[in-house]
Amino acid sequence: MAVPKSQRAKTPLTVLTELDALISYTIQLCTDERRFPKRYRWCLTKDIIDSAIKAKADAARANSVYVNDRESAILRRTYQQKAIANLAALGTLMDTAFKVFSGLRHLDEEKPKKHVNIATWTARYDKTKALMLAWKKSDTEHARKYMG
Repeated sequence: MAVPKSQRAKTPLTVLTELDALISYTIQLCTDERRFPKRYRWCLTKDIIDSAIKAKADAARANSVYVNDRESAILRRTYQQKAIANLAALGTLMDTAFKVFSGLRHLDEEKPKKHVNIATWTARYDKTKALMLAWKKSDTEHARKYMG
């Protein structure tokens, strides 16, 4: 029997799935010439995409570390912190893009009642950041026995 979506438990590693969705959406948006004019977009969008990809790569590295001693706990936390730092950079770059590129502030012509770009992108970013912080907090609680 399927569990209703509202009653499903969220695991700390849901963040990996959300990072995938955030990266995909970011790349699609940043390569859309209607949103980021071709003659300007590579001055900013390259860094936006790189920050998203680095966040995912560092989260994957953190996930690959099996914590069984102090050193592995530190390594995992370091990768998690790098992923969080890259998400912070992504957020700052997104903010700059919203201010510079007017195409991100307009409603989507095909769906006039939805702020598809700015609202969806920001919501995905906020959800991913919250999940990343929750994963780090959960790991910190579990790693206390190794940290002494």
